[in-house]
Amino acid sequence: MLRSIAVVVGSYLLSIVLVLGTDPLLSRIFPGDFVKGRVPSDAALMASTACFVVVSIFCAWLCARIAPSCAARHVLWFFILGEVMGVAATIPNWSKDWPHWYWLSWLLTWPVSCWIGLLLAKRRDDRRSVAIAG
Repeated sequence: MLRSIAVVVGSYLLSIVLVLGTDPLLSRIFPGDFVKGRVPSDAALMASTACFVVVSIFCAWLCARIAPSCAARHVLWFFILGEVMGVAATIPNWSKDWPHWYWLSWLLTWPVSCWIGLLLAKRRDDRRSVAIAG
């Protein structure tokens, strides 16, 4: 039970660290856009969302790969944790100057990213099972 919680929470914390780690890269690609007190351009926000999707897929895949038992259940809890935290972050930011599509895009891409990460983990398991059986 503790290992399962550690896998889900650890995968989620890794996703936060990796998303925050993309900030320096995005700041170099979009100089002046990611400055405190200023809303970035739409192009910068779309790039940020794309980085978020890639990180989300990777972390969902990792969660499924290191899950001690049913990978789908672990990714489901990973999804639930992320969606709850996403809603908790969206509510206070909704009235700020940032475009609403940005917050909604993160909430809507999270479940798809989790599903893709789970599928990629299962595909690798399926190939390995065929190789062992064959």
